[in-house]
Amino acid sequence: MTFPNLAGVITKDDVFRKGTGSYAADYVSWARIAHYLHGHAPGWQFALMADDNGSHVWRAPDHSGYIMGYFRGPEGEATVCFPYPCQDHRNQPVQFDEVSCRVLTDTHRRGLCAAAAYFFGLGYELWAKEEVEAAKDAPVQPSVEAPAPAKAKPVAAATKKQTAPELDPEELPITDKDLKTIRDMLAAEPVAKRNKIIKEFNKVFEVPEGELMTAHITLPKHLLFIQERLST
Repeated sequence: MTFPNLAGVITKDDVFRKGTGSYAADYVSWARIAHYLHGHAPGWQFALMADDNGSHVWRAPDHSGYIMGYFRGPEGEATVCFPYPCQDHRNQPVQFDEVSCRVLTDTHRRGLCAAAAYFFGLGYELWAKEEVEAAKDAPVQPSVEAPAPAKAKPVAAATKKQTAPELDPEELPITDKDLKTIRDMLAAEPVAKRNKIIKEFNKVFEVPEGELMTAHITLPKHLLFIQERLST
């Protein structure tokens, strides 16, 4: 069986750093991975294999939970199953009996990304910790000579070394590329569902009447809110 080879599709513009210190990690949002699959591997769909009891969550020997994901192709072909663990926000395994709907949906999204790297090479650079190339044909930015900084006035001896505050990754602004991705995904939905999502978003995030929802999609929490409703 021949699989699509999507190595090298993601670029540095797709990669974000989440967390700080020893918990920092580079990642690409699952929505963007799904978007690339639609464009570069049309017809390939991610699915979950059910166990003998019909559950999409499997029980491991230590009684933690995991999923068995796979891809179905446009001609009816299918990959082998790819196991992926159910984890909490600290990447610790979640016990089978404690897997909630939120844990399952989060695991599904993470499993999609991991399986896409395993079978198609999409985003494998992050898992292999290899350099991600910059987007091709990027416009050259003109260089501007910065003015000489003004001399600071003498200050009394500092009593304590100042450090820059750490930024919460969830409060960092999203990129134009992320905004375009979510717009494309919304546009692909039926009108009734799209309008329902817009109405819920406007209510939760208090969008003034008459203003466009897309003008208020600026933070990761906004993307997550829409992505969760697109998947239901």
